[in-house]
Amino acid sequence: MMPNLRITDSFQSHASSSGARGSIDRRIRAFLSGESHGEDVLGALYGATAAEPIPERLLALLKA
Repeated sequence: MMPNLRITDSFQSHASSSGARGSIDRRIRAFLSGESHGEDVLGALYGATAAEPIPERLLALLKA
């Protein structure tokens, strides 16, 4: 797939420790390589947003 994939080091300034950064790197790489479905990565990125209800107008549009 992408053997030369490099996760940028910009995340390191936001992580509290290198262990946290390593965990994120492993989860993203597992998703990109097809080893996981990425639920944990999406949950970490969009957790609160994903729990919001879908607006009625959008539901109506999708049903049409």
